[in-house]
Amino acid sequence: MGGAVTTSGSPIGPTNVFSKAYVRPLLYAAIAVWGALLYGYDGTYFASILEMDKFKLDYGSLQSDGKINVSSSQKSILASSVQIGEFFGSLSASFLGDYAGRRGGFFGACFFVALGVIIQVAPAGNVAALGAGRAVLGMGVGIISNCTTLYLSEVSPTAIRGTIVSSWQLVLAIGQVVGACVGQGTHTMTSTWSYRIPILVNLGLVAVIVGGMFIIPESPRWLVQKNRDDEAMAALRKINASQEDPELVAATEMRSFVQARDEEVAMKGQSGWRSLLNGVERRKLICVVGILGSQQIGGVQFIFSYTTTFFADVGINDAFLVTIIVDVIEVFGVMCSFLLINRFGRRPLLIYTSIIQFISLFVIGGLGTVANRTETQNNTIAAMICIFVFFFNLAWGGLAWTIAAELCPGVNRQKIMSLGTALFWIIAFLVTFTLPYFYDGQEAGLGPQIGWIYGCGQLIALAFVFFYTPETIHRSLEEISEMLDAKVPTRHWPSYTTRIEQGISSKGAGSDEELGDGSNKLERSSSDLREDKGKKGSEGADQVNANAGTAATTADA
Repeated sequence: MGGAVTTSGSPIGPTNVFSKAYVRPLLYAAIAVWGALLYGYDGTYFASILEMDKFKLDYGSLQSDGKINVSSSQKSILASSVQIGEFFGSLSASFLGDYAGRRGGFFGACFFVALGVIIQVAPAGNVAALGAGRAVLGMGVGIISNCTTLYLSEVSPTAIRGTIVSSWQLVLAIGQVVGACVGQGTHTMTSTWSYRIPILVNLGLVAVIVGGMFIIPESPRWLVQKNRDDEAMAALRKINASQEDPELVAATEMRSFVQARDEEVAMKGQSGWRSLLNGVERRKLICVVGILGSQQIGGVQFIFSYTTTFFADVGINDAFLVTIIVDVIEVFGVMCSFLLINRFGRRPLLIYTSIIQFISLFVIGGLGTVANRTETQNNTIAAMICIFVFFFNLAWGGLAWTIAAELCPGVNRQKIMSLGTALFWIIAFLVTFTLPYFYDGQEAGLGPQIGWIYGCGQLIALAFVFFYTPETIHRSLEEISEMLDAKVPTRHWPSYTTRIEQGISSKGAGSDEELGDGSNKLERSSSDLREDKGKKGSEGADQVNANAGTAATTADA
């Protein structure tokens, strides 16, 4: 959405994220992505709480070593209960999002988060209340993880969609830094406020999100799917208000959305849960479920949920401070990814970073077999964690959500994304729940040898991307829908030319006549973009993209 547009509705536009044409969509994306801050914050503040002396005293019990601590079973339940809620929240997001839209999903998520916080802080020292409250809070996080990524992909201009949806991971990482810093600031307190303050901060984040909902428009794509075309057109005008010719851009995009809806209805005739098991809908489901599940099977959740505990156990001094450093590395990795996503594509980044993550996990596993590790070996384990975190956030952190949001276009979009995020949270739960039993000395006692397990998971993720995940860079959601309907093989996506690019559909041809010769030039420039990408790589694509922008100016004139 936004930027220069072809007559068939495939946005090309400038690739500069901060172009004046993108001011409005960037504003709305910046408000919506606060949901990721909530998700990121929850993971690290609770990891810090688990190591607080006052928390151990109030929620722990006398252990076999004579110390009062939180047992492995209690850690498992308390840390993973949020994932149980996130699973059910993801499933409920389908019904909530289909009925009330993306904004309705945000409001529902904020309600559950606020309720969960109140349940947690009301009684101190009650393990059952803390676990139940985290589960309720998790429902809100599950809903928001679904509706945020969908909303970001639906209001983003095609040329910068990868960057905007990946901002989910950036803000998530910032949330982790905030959570770690809050934990660092309160862990020395001797009262219950040491762990209550980090929990209550969630209410402040909810307040910001609720306020933002009165500013952002509803997703125009969702409105079109619900046959609320007048409201969709009003939303498009609002989103494209920073364009040189907002009315032209909004009208062109509206034609594209309506055409895609009508063609989908004519082709499929129906939607529903059962349709997800057949034909192209099944491929969409496998793509979304597979990429989100693959992000988690590499074990990133153990870093997300147990960073402080892990560093303390391997002998790293000031584990709270090191946790903040790791979270800062996450932010740096995501920021670096913004420079690469629109230049090298989705698949190459995922494949190459998977290899590096696999190596780092196996090094951790190998060092974990050493009985009496030296300080240098422990520092090497910490360094491997940092390397894993950087390269995870360079690609997998944001791109998994980007690809998932891109590969589920159509009337079943919310249902497919709900199932994908539900599996995401199931795997996150399994990792978080089982880790204390694998890791702790009084249980399986694997320690850092868990790197072997998660390294194998990373190999599976690599194989899924290589064989099943198509390249979606520079494709509009309508083009992606067409290519999925056409059953284009994974390897052929970069070179495939869609009808939207060719401008051969009857409605597309009519639009050409309306917009004149300037738009025809732009249509040819858009088609040239695909051909040049295959010959010259990203550098050539950038040049052709610039030509398309020039043609767009001619069309607007």
